[in-house]
Amino acid sequence: MSTNNTLLLARFAAETPVDPAARAAAADAIVDTLAVMIAGGREPAVMALASTLAEVAAGSGAVPSLWSEAAYRAEDAALLFGMASHVLDYDDVSMLAICHPSAPVVTALLCAAPWEALPGDRLCDALAIGTEVMIRLGETIGFRHYELGFHATATLGVFGATAAVARLRGFSVEQTVNAFAIAASLSSGLRINFGSMIKSLHVGIAAANALRAVAWCAGGIAATTTDVFSVNGFLGAFAGGDSANTTLSAALGRPFVIASPGFERKRFPCCYMLHKMIAGSLALAREHDLSVDQIRHATVQMPVGGTRPLNHPAPNTGMQAMFSGPYAVLAAIHDRRIGFASFTDAAVARPALRARLADVAVIEVGNQTLTARAVEAAPVTVTLTLRDGRELEHRVDVTPGSAADPMSPSELAEKWQDCLTRAAPALAAADAATLLNGRECLADATPIASWLHAIAGAIVTP
Repeated sequence: MSTNNTLLLARFAAETPVDPAARAAAADAIVDTLAVMIAGGREPAVMALASTLAEVAAGSGAVPSLWSEAAYRAEDAALLFGMASHVLDYDDVSMLAICHPSAPVVTALLCAAPWEALPGDRLCDALAIGTEVMIRLGETIGFRHYELGFHATATLGVFGATAAVARLRGFSVEQTVNAFAIAASLSSGLRINFGSMIKSLHVGIAAANALRAVAWCAGGIAATTTDVFSVNGFLGAFAGGDSANTTLSAALGRPFVIASPGFERKRFPCCYMLHKMIAGSLALAREHDLSVDQIRHATVQMPVGGTRPLNHPAPNTGMQAMFSGPYAVLAAIHDRRIGFASFTDAAVARPALRARLADVAVIEVGNQTLTARAVEAAPVTVTLTLRDGRELEHRVDVTPGSAADPMSPSELAEKWQDCLTRAAPALAAADAATLLNGRECLADATPIASWLHAIAGAIVTP
């Protein structure tokens, strides 16, 4: 008899206790996601979205903005928070499922209940549950899903966020089964939108749809009782009928993936598939004191599948540049560092870099399609041919920010400060550090309201 995957996941989401290691890892993920969410809130795309949302009176379930004195319906706040968390492409990654696991789940949770009634430990537990569901589904459906053109963060994110919110609300197994079945008709997002505003809005859509699925379930809307995570459902349809593996791991939560192997936290605010080539380009530029003018040609060798999200070889905007191999190489060599300033429209328009984009080739090597995990593990080699005839090469085996090269506590604290001061340039370093210390509420049953209101108070523009 075949396994009912929906029932298996629902039982896991409703009944499985979260161990201390997973809870601690979830707290770290919340801090990182909240930081990049705050930084993204001032981006033009997010502000444009905010202008389309109807403000509501505070209280009565309204979710306060982190950037203004406005408040929104929960689903609208989810759209806004989700887009902000992903618009800078600085949120965490899991290559087990080639997705950004924390952003859609954290977003949904922050909009699922009044902050005054949201204890830190329950928030962490729900995040660990939601990301486990999201990533294990992604592992099962495989890389074929991504190759077909789906944005896995969006399509899988609605299920992770649904599991998390259902857990937070204390749903029964039966209710969670139904919520998953509803969410299956709300799963969407295409990779062709990478480099546009809609790519980051996918996170908000996934979070908002999870809130809808849970609310409709609670209101008595019933979906199919058939296993929606089967070859006849999501796993087959979203893999183009080519899903060979339709059995979820029986080791759900043993260990929780958020704790082991953990998520990759980004050092650079751009697509994760650029990070190795950035590291290699930075190493060559710094070691040999290079300028872009000294380079005749550059070649980046990546594994098969590694270039799939890099759909803007000649970007015209900062948003497109986050998915551009040629630009990443040139900017790393020219700037000697990669940060927020590298991905502005003005930075992308620099004539010295635009004139050289065609001189950088990003190619895939090998003849075998790899799993997402194997793509991350494969090396990336940057080769520079100089005008004086020299050829320089640097191979990067480990992705910056991965478990093999994690960000240090001081680097994470610096990222927190950089993100907060992007939203509030006048914020003092000491004040940012004090706000970071407020994360202690995530360790116990203390509601997160005081911490979030303190952050908003430092950021809000009346």
